[in-house]
Amino acid sequence: MVFDDLKDNEWALVEALFCDEPKRSERRGRPRVEARSVVNAVLWVLSTGEGWSKLPGRYPSPPTCRRRFDEWQADGTLSEIVKRLGGNGREINLRGRAAVTVAKQPIPPTRDRLRGAFWTNPESWRAPAKLA
Repeated sequence: MVFDDLKDNEWALVEALFCDEPKRSERRGRPRVEARSVVNAVLWVLSTGEGWSKLPGRYPSPPTCRRRFDEWQADGTLSEIVKRLGGNGREINLRGRAAVTVAKQPIPPTRDRLRGAFWTNPESWRAPAKLA
């Protein structure tokens, strides 16, 4: 399947959704990737049905795109993107991902197993106090 990145008029429909995103401050590290390139990457994954690891090199890194996808899915931004673009005639075929608007429910940890380490939560990288 061929995917076309957002045209300028399509980006104008959704650009306002990203005005409140944090800008680069005097913090160290890499600058935040532009929302437009991440939106294109997320739409590529949703439209093609491919995994994040197959993301073409013209897009930001898969972890960056996946993290923003999770953020946007949780706060409703993703469903608003799909709604606005769909209302303008952009056909977005969510191949195998019909549950875009449903946020994932976290699995509560059980007492007899350790909670998994998640790359988005640095606190989970540390061993529990009773094991350290």
